[in-house]
Amino acid sequence: MKPIAPIHYWHSPHLPGLELSHSHHREFSYGRHVHLDYHVGLVQRGGQKFIHKGNSHALVRGELSTVNPDEMHDGLSLLPEGYEVRVFSIDPATLANWLPGGEHFFDRALQRRPDLYAGFARLHMYLEDPLADGLLAQSTLLTLLGDLLHLAPCEHRLSDPQLRFLREHLLDRLDQPHSLEDLAALFGLDRFAFLRQFKKKSGMTPYAWLKRLRLERSKALLARGMAVSEVALTVGFFDQSHFHHGFRQAFGITPAQYRQQMQSFTSRGHP
Repeated sequence: MKPIAPIHYWHSPHLPGLELSHSHHREFSYGRHVHLDYHVGLVQRGGQKFIHKGNSHALVRGELSTVNPDEMHDGLSLLPEGYEVRVFSIDPATLANWLPGGEHFFDRALQRRPDLYAGFARLHMYLEDPLADGLLAQSTLLTLLGDLLHLAPCEHRLSDPQLRFLREHLLDRLDQPHSLEDLAALFGLDRFAFLRQFKKKSGMTPYAWLKRLRLERSKALLARGMAVSEVALTVGFFDQSHFHHGFRQAFGITPAQYRQQMQSFTSRGHP
């Protein structure tokens, strides 16, 4: 009997219907089998050899394997040293709820898209963090799946009044968590339609836009002399290191340095 390889399974609280796994295989192999869900897999070290619909494939770094429900396949190491693989397993009912247009199917077993490979790899590693942001996770996954499934480009965009309404809605609730579903419901849209219309209108993801709103508001609070730790919580950064990094990336200095400079300027008698 072959030894079972180290493997870790988990769920993200922000993405019900999605199972994640990260494993290092050497001698263990998957016999011929089917799944009830969709699988998106990516190898980070080594390579995997597998049979899919009677054809042999080699999965290596930079490529994605995509398997629909009920499609027979297997899997074993391509190299003697084994391989490291990350997998997204998506419940069909969940995928149908996330994306419009009924049932979807991957059109091939291997997707040679280095850009999507990098995106799925970053997201999978990000979802290992128990403090992962739900809005970022949902937006990223839906964007990647839309590209992977070749969904048609969005023809509509949010209007200027809708964008202003959303901005005020978020500014009043910066200290609260936000989900893609809740934001989409404000406009009577499903999550995927809202995401694509928002990106077409603003050129940003909802998460990136919200993060910028938080950083912009934080400047005003720091200028008034509020403590950095209090500002971080007030604008919705529950991890101060993320606030520090985001602020410095956006404005070139740390929150503490900005606060000190603004307070020093005021103390010299300037309004």
